Amino acid sequence: MAGAHARAAPLPAKIGRHAVVGYIATGGMAELFLGKEPTGRPVVIKRILPHLARQTSFVSMFIDEARIGSRAKHPNLVEVYELGQVGVDLFLVMEYLVGENLAGVVRRLTKRNERIPYGLCAWIIAEVCDGLHYAHELTDDAGNPLELVHRDVSPQNVFVTYGGDVKLLDFGVATAAHRLTQTASGEVKGKYAYMSPEQCRGEALDRRSDLFSLGTVLYELTTLRRLFKRPNELQVMKAITEEPIPRPTREHEDYPACLEDICVRALARDPAQRYASAAEMRDDLLRAVQQLGLPGDPHESIASKFARLFSDRMSQKREVLDRVRRGGDLTDLLSPEVDEQIEVPIVSQAGATPLSRVRAASEPVGRRSRSRRNWAFLAAFIAAILAGAGVGAYLRMRRAAERAKPTVAVSPPVEPEKVEVADRNVADVPPPPEEQYIVISVETDPDGVKVKVDGEERGPTPIDVRVKKGGKALEIQLLQTGFDTTKVQVVPDRDQRLYFSLKEKKIVPVVRKPGKKKDESPGFRRFN
Repeated sequence: MAGAHARAAPLPAKIGRHAVVGYIATGGMAELFLGKEPTGRPVVIKRILPHLARQTSFVSMFIDEARIGSRAKHPNLVEVYELGQVGVDLFLVMEYLVGENLAGVVRRLTKRNERIPYGLCAWIIAEVCDGLHYAHELTDDAGNPLELVHRDVSPQNVFVTYGGDVKLLDFGVATAAHRLTQTASGEVKGKYAYMSPEQCRGEALDRRSDLFSLGTVLYELTTLRRLFKRPNELQVMKAITEEPIPRPTREHEDYPACLEDICVRALARDPAQRYASAAEMRDDLLRAVQQLGLPGDPHESIASKFARLFSDRMSQKREVLDRVRRGGDLTDLLSPEVDEQIEVPIVSQAGATPLSRVRAASEPVGRRSRSRRNWAFLAAFIAAILAGAGVGAYLRMRRAAERAKPTVAVSPPVEPEKVEVADRNVADVPPPPEEQYIVISVETDPDGVKVKVDGEERGPTPIDVRVKKGGKALEIQLLQTGFDTTKVQVVPDRDQRLYFSLKEKKIVPVVRKPGKKKDESPGFRRFN
């Protein structure tokens, strides 16, 4: 989605039963609004663009996204509340998340010359794997696999809340075996720099394509270097399909071997050499977390890091939420992207030793010839795109790319003896025992109310409280000076969203009894 800019047309007052309080962004198929439910809860409303609302193919694609989203109920996937239609308006209502996407996180880290610990990076990507595997395993009502492929796994679509929750967003370009609208053969969708080699070539995709994309995200989050960014889309696709992929240790000498093994395997150009599933990749990431160490709760570690990185954004977003609930003016809604002017450096290229060098050297001549034929096909395919309806989009993307001219950092080449076979097994360390957790999202009017769970203080609202899943009720207590204390019992058997409007305490005058001292203030009041 594009960044938030002024919208020429006036905002609609309502979309369906939801009040529209602000404009977020416009993409290729839809526009995003910040909305408010009748209960006061903020939501994101995704409405298909008016000029596309009468085109069957776009409407079908939009309904596909809604159906996929309605089935994908998982803590690491963004939740779709409803699909609605009023007149020609076709829209989705989704949960409103307070945090930043990984693209913004990487830019802010680059700007401040900071890094996130390797173990915490591995945990974040493991959380994405958890949600992605759930989506890959989705079935229809008859139990038939949907064979879903996200096709747009990228830093922009991995969202981390200020409380440390990780969410995979946007199934708008996903493809599934039983979806209403089938993608035309050879049609390319997704962000170019995060596509898999087979996606670049317009070939049939399966879940392993998403794992290549996620490997790119892992590489960039841990190195703070753009892996496949190039001046134009043709060069991006050539880099993905043919150019040597520098090993992460080329960018950082301290890069841990266990994480490099995961990058090597996820970024294998041959899908057969990659992980077979996101669950398998997650297992290796959790073993890496165990080896690298992760002191304390990762949610608290992220919350602490983000409180320093995004203190300005956090206060601004808290103000936005407060104004949403109070019905204030939101014409100056905060941009969804952060530090857009920051250019993240690209990887070093001079003398790069490819991740797949050992395997490539042993390939038969016939396979290398097929690789050259694949590139010839790719070039022809790109030419066809430019000659067709995609010319406008391509030119816009090319102009944007040409405005950004990153400098290439050159580092010494990696010695050949450091290269390892891509499918090297990670040490057989048993994964840590896993406990099931759920998230209770607590919102209040007013904001900033202290939340206690079974007597333990968890922080001010709005807040996502992560607790162990179970059948025993928890007591949630809400405390704010000048307001009545609220207590509720909640059974933590599933993810829940709670909203409370606190009542102000009544001020009761003190009745003065005969014989009181005269210097006692007659205007004294107390709270009950």
